[in-house]
Amino acid sequence: MVALTKRNERLSKTRIADMIDKAGDTSGYPRYYLGMSGLGNSCMRALWFGFRWPHKGSISGRTNRIFNVGHAAEHDLVKSLESVGIECWNVCEDQDEFVDGHGYIKAHPDGYARNIPGAEKTVHLLEFKTMNDKSFKDTVKKGVEVSKPIYYAQMVLYMYKKGLTRALFMAVNKNDSSYYLERIKNNDSFAKELLSKGQDIIFSENFNDFPRIGTNKQSWYECKWCNYSDVCFGDNSGLESNCRNCSDCNLLGEGKFACGKDSDRVLKVEEQQEGCEKHDYLECFK
Repeated sequence: MVALTKRNERLSKTRIADMIDKAGDTSGYPRYYLGMSGLGNSCMRALWFGFRWPHKGSISGRTNRIFNVGHAAEHDLVKSLESVGIECWNVCEDQDEFVDGHGYIKAHPDGYARNIPGAEKTVHLLEFKTMNDKSFKDTVKKGVEVSKPIYYAQMVLYMYKKGLTRALFMAVNKNDSSYYLERIKNNDSFAKELLSKGQDIIFSENFNDFPRIGTNKQSWYECKWCNYSDVCFGDNSGLESNCRNCSDCNLLGEGKFACGKDSDRVLKVEEQQEGCEKHDYLECFK
């Protein structure tokens, strides 16, 4: 029997970790609506692709674990706020829903709070985040608006939709469990700009309506990890036909998609994902 050396022991552990990561990989089409939380993204093309589904996206097992850590942390963050007398509601599994853009733009805020020290009577929107040490320290140093503009845009939108004037941003450092809290003021004019941006994305049938970001090259750091970098830069080999990228897919309002080849029959999400043999790609994909 061959002795298990330290090197083999190390390789075995690495192999197990790799197997776990692979087992946690997921693939599928994005959410069926345009997420309000992403409207602060600088790349409107990426948002357009996420709405029109050129192909399935993939999420690594490690990334899925990061998401799960964030979801699980919300319960602890709420308990921490409540421990100092802050009242919280519509949190965790009881989240509110906002709808805009004729039903095609949606959001689910983390919750609301009252009795914030120094502003006891003001109802605040709640926004929870988990961060690694580097990201956390940058947010502490620069503030949310500068360090995390997507989070800032998210809160501004949610405040506008709920008619609130303040948000409480709360982040936890995953390295040492320290907290950072910041009160954010509403910015209704910016929120309206973001919703207008969302409408432009929804009613566009051509990703070329929106310019590329950065250097306009696929080597740009944000493009390298984008799920849609291939089609954005002209490689259509991975296209997957479905109703969302079909020229006969019509938007009826109220978040409904319909088949123009079938007398505008309203399509369920599962049908949109499946497509049919009469599929005809949008012109921008040809």
